[in-house]
Amino acid sequence: MLGVAIGDSASSRRMMIREATKQEREFLFRKAYQVWHKSRTLEEYIKDNSKEDAFGTRFVIDQDGQLVSSLIVLKLEPIMGKKVYGIGSVLTPKPHTGKGYATILLENRISEIEKNEDAFIFLYSDIDPDFYRRMGFRLLPQELQKKVQSPCMVRCGEMCWDKLIRVSIDRIPEYF
Repeated sequence: MLGVAIGDSASSRRMMIREATKQEREFLFRKAYQVWHKSRTLEEYIKDNSKEDAFGTRFVIDQDGQLVSSLIVLKLEPIMGKKVYGIGSVLTPKPHTGKGYATILLENRISEIEKNEDAFIFLYSDIDPDFYRRMGFRLLPQELQKKVQSPCMVRCGEMCWDKLIRVSIDRIPEYF
């Protein structure tokens, strides 16, 4: 299992970024359901979102045995010969909100993706897009938006951006 320790060994609060276990995914689905149920039952929500595990990996920050933040990194269809990833279900359960955990987890996963390749990283923002702008994400132009209430954002290099904003809306990943 992948794991990245954050903080020093003398720290009383140790954080580990790692893949979520099967049992933890169940817990995460229950927490996420409270936010994104979309009029589905819990069972329907879990069934729908479990499908993402076939092409994605859920990551968590484990702080002293507590899950303080999570997200999923999805591998999507390439665009213009470039690899495409989606980041979704960014979740920080109360009482851990507002402490920077989601930022730490996002920056870690983005860094890992970008370490070896130039890629498009998409997300649909269910919160103020300024949160993601601080991490280098840009709102797609209006004509490439598929979901008004959750605008699509992307992180990529300048040359890729210039090409991306000229593609058909059909090339933009669906809401995930």
